[in-house]
Amino acid sequence: MVEFLSMKILLANFAECPENLHFETAFIRALKGRKGVSLDIIHDFRFPYSFIDKLPLPGGGRRIKHASLAGTRRALSGPFDRLVILDFPKRKSCAAAFLWLAKDLPCPRKIFIANHLLPMPGHNPTADIARKLGLLRALDLAFTLEFDDRDLWTATGLNKARLFKRPYGVDCRYYDPGRAAAPDPGYIFSAGSAGRDFAALARAVKKTGLDLKIFTDSGPVAGAEALPFAKNLHNLKSAVLGARAVALPITDEHINEAAGNSIAFIAMALGKPVITRRTPYMERFIQDGRTGFLYDELSAPALSKQLKRALALSPALLKKLGRSARAMVLKNASLDAFASRFVGEFLFK
Repeated sequence: MVEFLSMKILLANFAECPENLHFETAFIRALKGRKGVSLDIIHDFRFPYSFIDKLPLPGGGRRIKHASLAGTRRALSGPFDRLVILDFPKRKSCAAAFLWLAKDLPCPRKIFIANHLLPMPGHNPTADIARKLGLLRALDLAFTLEFDDRDLWTATGLNKARLFKRPYGVDCRYYDPGRAAAPDPGYIFSAGSAGRDFAALARAVKKTGLDLKIFTDSGPVAGAEALPFAKNLHNLKSAVLGARAVALPITDEHINEAAGNSIAFIAMALGKPVITRRTPYMERFIQDGRTGFLYDELSAPALSKQLKRALALSPALLKKLGRSARAMVLKNASLDAFASRFVGEFLFK
């Protein structure tokens, strides 16, 4: 690895969501102790996300709030040695600044990191512009999620030879069970929107005698306490910790074989039994009966069977499964592990 006497880095994080703030913290931790490094971060976040610690930036760096293209250009007038762009912005008001950074910011090395799937056409104005004009050809390096479509990303202009796959990562420092006591009696927890059949899960949970709590933006669910997901992000950790098990009713026809992985990995990091769909992707992380439970085809009876297995675990076996589940995520889906590898192997090259 080449060691630089000094390096000024800019992280552009316009896609507002807690996952990207968690990425910021992992990136800051990965840079800790490197002499001569300074980090500025620009974003357009409006929700405070106060439940996520804002770590001091290396080298006395600045956190800059984007308001306009002109203001951002003035704030970023100084030279940068590295530009790291995290995802496409969600708001149309950030499109001009995102494209200016990618194309015109003076910087010898520009890197794009996808922390989410590529937005489908019509779902994100900035991604649509990049796709139409191939504007990401100006970037030197890109990392996309391993279960995303590589060919779709090259349509944005990314050079296939400079495109690397990255694993999905969870902030295991934040999602740490600590000394959390086992819930009594607890409830079954689920979350998400796309490709979920919560009605089937509610029928299965009814047989357990436990309550069902769901975070979803899909609306009410009969037989469950359904709360808005977006408005309860700050309650996600405590909701998982209070659950006896986390069940993800992914429909059979949902094409993304990694569907539900974010909630599954969060639950595993917190040492909770997870019940989800068996796919080649999920089998890499969940060993049935050892680090979680898998169903083959979605139905209320199939979910009931796996819920029964999870709830029948003795306290000792439950603790053993929880430790194994967290160890699996730490080894294979840790955000800190990816950030450290990225910094050590790619950022300083």
